[in-house]
Amino acid sequence: MRLCVPSWLRPGTWLENVRDMEGEAWIEGVELLFFSWDEESRACLARERDALADLAGRFEFSVHLPDPLAEDAAGLVESTRAFVSSYLLHPPHLAAETSAWAALVSSWRARWGDLFLLEYTGAAPFASAEAALPGLPLCADTGRLLLDGLDPETWIAAREGRVRAVHLHGTGGGKDHLPLAGDEPWLLSLAPRLAAFPGRVELELFTRAGAEASRAALAAAIVSAAAGRAAGAPREAAP
Repeated sequence: MRLCVPSWLRPGTWLENVRDMEGEAWIEGVELLFFSWDEESRACLARERDALADLAGRFEFSVHLPDPLAEDAAGLVESTRAFVSSYLLHPPHLAAETSAWAALVSSWRARWGDLFLLEYTGAAPFASAEAALPGLPLCADTGRLLLDGLDPETWIAAREGRVRAVHLHGTGGGKDHLPLAGDEPWLLSLAPRLAAFPGRVELELFTRAGAEASRAALAAAIVSAAAGRAAGAPREAAP
């Protein structure tokens, strides 16, 4: 797995946050969050684009595309394509919007390739998007899965080969984006898969403290799960 974080661990621009992370060797990638593609975000990216591109040798970048998705966001993809490896998509909120969304995403895939990952944000929107564009690469969001009563390990295992990224965070009190706890049963179950996962695992917290706590909890869960497997392994028969 390649451990990643969002581009908002403190108030500031994309570049300010990324530069803050340069000294953290464990951070291998950053997801640049574009929740809108308005005049302000265009101007900021124009100022920071070249410096971000220069950091692509240090970090693997992804982009979280705006929600709702609009045709003008093609300019965002065009501006970042040279140094970004993948783009995260939310499915439409309303089923009536799915056809237009699917047509737009299909046109982008024809233009730029298989770079667009469908994120699980809820059962109904995900199902509609899946029906419209079957076979899209996926991003598993553990918080949303848990809030919907789904086990992340089971969900990911059923889609093995399609899941290219995991947004990893905990839940509590009906909320998500909470730091992980290393002894959570769902995390212990998922840990062996994450340890061998070839894609991006983003600790989707929005503070440095939350990301650090989740990193430590994930490491503890991987060690605990490995120890449990070793303890349960059958011993070889004595000669």
